[in-house]
Amino acid sequence: MARTLGLWTLIGCLLAGPAFGQSNEVKRFLNAAITLYENLEYEKALKQLQKARGKSNGSDDEMKISLLEGVVLADLGKEERALTAFKTAFGLDLEAKLPVEVSPKVGVIAEKARANVRKLLAPQLAREKEEKLAEQKKRADEQAAQLAEQKKRDDEERLRSQPPPATVGASAVSSSGTGLKVGAGIAGGLGLLSGAAAVYLLVGANSRYNALSQGTAAPSEAVDLRESGKLFATLGYVFTGVAVAGIGAGVVLLMLSGKTTKSPLPVAFSVTPSGAFVTFQGAF
Repeated sequence: MARTLGLWTLIGCLLAGPAFGQSNEVKRFLNAAITLYENLEYEKALKQLQKARGKSNGSDDEMKISLLEGVVLADLGKEERALTAFKTAFGLDLEAKLPVEVSPKVGVIAEKARANVRKLLAPQLAREKEEKLAEQKKRADEQAAQLAEQKKRDDEERLRSQPPPATVGASAVSSSGTGLKVGAGIAGGLGLLSGAAAVYLLVGANSRYNALSQGTAAPSEAVDLRESGKLFATLGYVFTGVAVAGIGAGVVLLMLSGKTTKSPLPVAFSVTPSGAFVTFQGAF
């Protein structure tokens, strides 16, 4: 038990220490060990790995040395020592791949060691995952807050840059009421013309409808009559609305012109970013 704790203490120290790149000397010894292993000279391969460990310059070197050492020991039938070597390697890099092609027997031993290390490191891995997710959420929340603040500043800047509502008082309107009377005449005239056009169009639409419903129209003209009837009806309704609006506006303006005195006219025109408005005050 003490030996196992000592081993994982060593692994923890290696994990905490700096990871330097693989040195040329270690790489040379590892290549020699791989060549000897492939030639089935396992003992000589282990000696090269011992030399490589003497030149180890960090956790990356130690991981690669231990990984290959586990392979050689497993092929020698020294399973317990192989498991220890594999555990050391996987403790430094849980996802490390074997550096050479191995037999199924060696692969089973290696995966057994990897599973054991994964089980031992499970609490640490879960904690690291939670910390990573928490950090990602924190960054996402900070970005969302920054975007919301930027949108708020943009909205405030846009409001400040908009011109103030322009209000034209009744002083801009002739107090004699002449301008209102002219406007009333124009609006009323437009309303009457629109009314006449509406009557013409609706009568035309009705006559086409009668021709189609009573069968007095020639079959070759039926389609044209139907389409033109729809158009006449639609335009007739539009001009009816224009007529009502024009006559109504004329009546309002005419009433205003009759109440005009030397005092400012109680009507104001306002232009805002939302649209234009006309405000009337007083009794009619």
